[in-house]
Amino acid sequence: MNELLQRIEEILKKIKDSNTICVIHHDDADGNCSAALFSILVHNLIKDYPLLFPIRGKDNVNKGLINQLKTIAPDYVFVLDVTVDPKKLSVFKGFILDHHIFQNITQEEDMLYFNPRSFEKNEAKTPPVSYMSYRILNDLFPEEKVAWIAGIGITEDHRVELCKDVFQKIKQENPELLKIDKIDQIALEKSVFGQLWDMVRSGRMIKKIEGARTAVLALIECKDRPDKFINGLTQHSFALRRFYDKVSYETQDCLIDVKRTGKFFSKQKVIVYEAKQSSISALTSFIADKIRQSYPEWVVCVVGRERGRKNKKISIRLEQTKRREDLVFILERIKEKIPSIKGGGHKSAIGVSVSPDYLDNFFQEFLKLIR
Repeated sequence: MNELLQRIEEILKKIKDSNTICVIHHDDADGNCSAALFSILVHNLIKDYPLLFPIRGKDNVNKGLINQLKTIAPDYVFVLDVTVDPKKLSVFKGFILDHHIFQNITQEEDMLYFNPRSFEKNEAKTPPVSYMSYRILNDLFPEEKVAWIAGIGITEDHRVELCKDVFQKIKQENPELLKIDKIDQIALEKSVFGQLWDMVRSGRMIKKIEGARTAVLALIECKDRPDKFINGLTQHSFALRRFYDKVSYETQDCLIDVKRTGKFFSKQKVIVYEAKQSSISALTSFIADKIRQSYPEWVVCVVGRERGRKNKKISIRLEQTKRREDLVFILERIKEKIPSIKGGGHKSAIGVSVSPDYLDNFFQEFLKLIR
């Protein structure tokens, strides 16, 4: 890991004041926090912030985005928390910093690909990109007291136990944020970091790309004052706070509804809940996390009713400290029987796209594979 970070730092030290920098990043909390930390780093290097391009996933690194970047003609393009083949971006100079499972990645001379999975085969020991971004920033500019931003992305990615050094740093820099004795995933989600995580991801849920950008800018604005971020006391954090309040209202309604309409399979301890129709983007994954927190012993499946979608979107979550199933492995087994199913993710969190015609078949196979 140290060698990987040192190689990245060597590239960053070559950036000049006159350079134009573009940052493509995933629009979830890990990606947004990584982009905020990286933006602070770039600003410290060249006294200017990078141009931000939040995206939903690797398929959004498409011709439209690449042509947009070509028009800007940046000196460097950096990609954070997105698995994309460097060949797609080979016309630019920079790197991709990722932590997801990858296959068939080609190394390019000017667009390098960095991923700790290349040497770390144990998923539980693979850190999120927000952790690596923080380590780089802390190495180069240790005076920046921004561990709290990294803590949000780490909490979302369920890597609290792996990244305890960051939370120890938060206790030193912002003790008011960590009034807990035990540092573990469940404790952090119940702390203020659960709210911070919800605030950061609420941006993309209400305003999609622009909302994700708002979240990143709010983190940057409040880097020295997390209290301003929480209370919406800056331009972008004020907007983000309004997004968060709207999402919270709908979430509480769904948590009440799951008790009434959710299907509880007691033998496998699996909950299947069809969420109410909503205009809020990515609500299914948000609700799945909230139900998981309320039912940590259960595997949670939330079926979405997103408008305009032909396929059903299913967000599946489990609490790693309570369940041992590997959701990615289970999904791949189901794909062998139902090839039209799409999706992927992490061991404890996956997203699935399935035709309504195969929805019952999917859950039949899923329940068979749950221990």
